[in-house]
Amino acid sequence: MASMPRIITVDPTWTISRIVDSAMNLMDQSIIKVDVPSASDALEELSRGCNLVVCAFELDENMKGFEFALRVKRDSPDTSVIILGDMDDPDELDEETTNESPFVYMSRPLDTQKFMRVLKAGLNSHEEMISAIREPVGGARIEAADMGPVPALDIDAAQNIVDSLLTDLGSMAIILSTRTGEVILERGAVGYIDREALTQALLPIMMTNISVKDLVGGQVNTVQFYDGEDYDIFVLSVGLHHFMSVMFDGQQGSRQFGLVNRFGRRAVEDMIALLGANAFFIQPPAQAEPKPEPRRSKPKRQTSEEEAVTLEPAHIVSDEAEPEEAEPALQLDPIEDLDADALFSMDIGDLNVADDLFDPEKLEEMAKDSSGQNKNISWDDAEKLGLLKK
Repeated sequence: MASMPRIITVDPTWTISRIVDSAMNLMDQSIIKVDVPSASDALEELSRGCNLVVCAFELDENMKGFEFALRVKRDSPDTSVIILGDMDDPDELDEETTNESPFVYMSRPLDTQKFMRVLKAGLNSHEEMISAIREPVGGARIEAADMGPVPALDIDAAQNIVDSLLTDLGSMAIILSTRTGEVILERGAVGYIDREALTQALLPIMMTNISVKDLVGGQVNTVQFYDGEDYDIFVLSVGLHHFMSVMFDGQQGSRQFGLVNRFGRRAVEDMIALLGANAFFIQPPAQAEPKPEPRRSKPKRQTSEEEAVTLEPAHIVSDEAEPEEAEPALQLDPIEDLDADALFSMDIGDLNVADDLFDPEKLEEMAKDSSGQNKNISWDDAEKLGLLKK
């Protein structure tokens, strides 16, 4: 049977001991923990074997936390070391110190999920602990607008759950908010803190938890802890769209990990039951179809009189030949001395001459008299005889 992991906490204020106890309760992991106030006591205890040392940044006037970490690694190379900075200590160490140091430095207020990940890895080895402190690499960050509308929650039923939790934990106040930054329920002495500002400050962390969902698998539930001098705040996710902020006095919150883990998770499950499948359902907003652009008619050009264009007459070319002009009719010269009376005063008896001209016997006789017997007459003779007209 494997031996139980052993942890030494070194802190003259005993605060780190309570933080480690609370984290182990959340992870439901059994350990052997030894709490000492000074570096000398810790080095003496180290000789009995230890998997992990968690110490403060300031130990005493003669030794800093990182100096103590060097001595631990010298005496026990396989022991991992975590240094927790207080509110007045540096937020982070310089890059050169971080890369070459045989310890992991974390400042308060702690990122609960990150601290528990590093704490658990430190029980195994220093190398795993170094890997655990690095931010997980995931896909593209999800924005609140990409998740569709926030599902509706029965406020009256949720209020009953929150009131019961407020009594079980003995906390100052509980605030229920959405991932869009809206405070939908507040119970207790909420006037001590700006609840809207608190909600807005927590939004990026809640969206990061949603982004980590695919990495850890399943439906993610998170509990985060912020340890401050005035207030201690636990943040519990309620599905993917809501979260609760549980506020304690700054001297009491670090002792409430066990209660928050027990009663807080039960309250979260009850509220998720109210939401149903919508608690973890992401509905991307429907993309509106692009509206067709209206057809724009070409603007009419306003031309002035000076700009008026004069068009030339069109010349149509045809393949057909132009018709030839007809020659004018021949016109005779007018008769100057026309005697109409003489023309129409012929005696009717003279018409018998015309009849004789068509009498065969008369024609034969006339032909014999003029040119002899059976002799052809010429054209001129015929005209003279009156047979042909000139």
